[in-house]
Amino acid sequence: MNFVIYGDERLLMDDKLKELKERYHCSTDDMNYSVYDPSENSMSMILEDLRTLPFLTDYKMVVITHPLFLTSSKQKEVSEQDLKAFMDYIEQDNPTSILVIFHEGTFDERRKVMKSLRKHAQVFQMEKMDSHSVYKVTREMIMQKGSKIDNDALNLLLSRTGDNLFEISHQVEKLTLYTQHIRMEDVDALVAAPLEENVFALTNAILAHDMAKTMGIYKDLMVTNHEPIALIALIATSLRHLYEVKLLSRKGYNDREIAKMTGINPRAIYPIRKNGEKFEINELLAKLNELSQLDVKIKTGLIDKQRGLELFLLHMG
Repeated sequence: MNFVIYGDERLLMDDKLKELKERYHCSTDDMNYSVYDPSENSMSMILEDLRTLPFLTDYKMVVITHPLFLTSSKQKEVSEQDLKAFMDYIEQDNPTSILVIFHEGTFDERRKVMKSLRKHAQVFQMEKMDSHSVYKVTREMIMQKGSKIDNDALNLLLSRTGDNLFEISHQVEKLTLYTQHIRMEDVDALVAAPLEENVFALTNAILAHDMAKTMGIYKDLMVTNHEPIALIALIATSLRHLYEVKLLSRKGYNDREIAKMTGINPRAIYPIRKNGEKFEINELLAKLNELSQLDVKIKTGLIDKQRGLELFLLHMG
């Protein structure tokens, strides 16, 4: 029997693989479960394992990870001869062997081998959930562990993890071990703020002319070896988001419409809009213009990138 598990949502992929292991009683600890990477293991070795009968059980499971030979990658890891042998196998597979192709990403559907897999395997595509579904699933994860979470804490958690269920699961595990009632301060203490959140705080400090806070956040970012050019780009993005959300809000669009029009994470719209209320549109445009001029000066060698960013921050403060 042949299965294909692929997509963008690693947690759902892992859950599907776990489901198959339980269905066919294949444990990762026994000799009837094998994992192969074609870049490290030959196809002949993989096929030999698939053709071998299970030991003292009804089924064995063979998992192929990183199957670049099924993608548009130009890396040649499987010869044409081995590819033909693989296709021959999936068309007439060993009924006691469970073959699982496990791939985080997409396939090259033009390839003949993929057409064969679509015909001779059960294919499970795990796509990313929308923000509303992620919110609901995260709360359910926490409840299943006998814990509860405040709404503001859940919003902060998801703003820091994004919609990555694999990362959310990891953070939920940590938080529920720490406390049965997760509050905002727990999330703030245990879940690291992403770079974008720190840059957003830096942008707000710049616009508020808070020199001490501006330089404090900047020094923290420098300690973690963030490239000045990348920071300039992120500050510009943060300013642009403030500008776009403020402008569209003035035109009467709601948060959901703004998220769709700008491509900004829907959960980020509300805090951006609230922050934008403190600043004038002309001020945001002026700061964006100064950043653009700084970018040109750095790229033409008129000023050192770190010194240029520091001078910009000092001037803005």
